[in-house]
Amino acid sequence: MPGEPCRESRFNCWGRWALVTFATFISVPGCRQAQSTTPRPDFTLSQVRGGMFHLRAEQPQATLLAFLQTVPDTGDTPSRRQVPFLLSMNRQYRARGLKVVIVDSSALVTHQAPIRDTLINASYDWQLDIPLLEDDDNRVARNWEVTRVPTLLLLASDGTVAQRWDRLTDPARLAKSIEQICGGPPGRGGGSAP
Repeated sequence: MPGEPCRESRFNCWGRWALVTFATFISVPGCRQAQSTTPRPDFTLSQVRGGMFHLRAEQPQATLLAFLQTVPDTGDTPSRRQVPFLLSMNRQYRARGLKVVIVDSSALVTHQAPIRDTLINASYDWQLDIPLLEDDDNRVARNWEVTRVPTLLLLASDGTVAQRWDRLTDPARLAKSIEQICGGPPGRGGGSAP
């Protein structure tokens, strides 16, 4: 039939477009899907304002672990620019079971762990209402294969990594991934966080 070659050509063109689009999507730099279905190692770290944080003891619906450089604080580092997005996710999704935690990973950049007073000051300067944890020897960062900052890991309730970002990540990407675990956007079918 005269129309068949044209239809086949359009199908092949669409198929190539779909393949290129899919390949582009999965190769977005800095963004990886779940690496494994095996839960990552548990950890316990000191919170800079006092107390201890035990990852598994929390057991929220989802945990957003943010490995950031808190010092030196120049005001325009990728880690500093990530903080408002983390605070926003915490406000929007904590009522849906999200726990946001920052692990100080300054030593990955400076090769020297900051003193506690410096971290306490950073927690107030950044107006953190989420835990800031000390990881003096980068033990937790190494166990979670973090080599650069900022790195964000979204954990499901069973401790598996649902999403990983190895760069500054915008709130729209964070929200989309969080909603896949915790439910739809705030204000729909369950209310929003206060």
